[in-house]
Amino acid sequence: MQVTGRVFITVKGQRLRSKEGAKLRNFGEVERTGVEADTGVAGYKEATRIPEIECTLIHASDTSLSDLLNIKSENISFDTDTGRSYVLRGAWCTGAFELASGELNVKFQGMKCEEA
Repeated sequence: MQVTGRVFITVKGQRLRSKEGAKLRNFGEVERTGVEADTGVAGYKEATRIPEIECTLIHASDTSLSDLLNIKSENISFDTDTGRSYVLRGAWCTGAFELASGELNVKFQGMKCEEA
């Protein structure tokens, strides 16, 4: 059985040159946290979380920071080499860039994340 090793991120039909280590966070949008009482576990509470993809892109002469910043309300796919795919719907680029040594750290957030 193959274990996920690589992921591919696609925006507007274009595959981004992402490095190893891309992350999909907050799938499902709700986080449940246990609540303790003096008598034991009382249950759980829910909190909303914003789904996001965080990745490091290779920065080259054809990489446009402006194009990335202008990503708003797009569907961004996070495809694994094991055949599982996830789509960040209504996604935007947060603009929290860090560019160093030919690498660009980028974060996308969206309205919801679905397994495709």
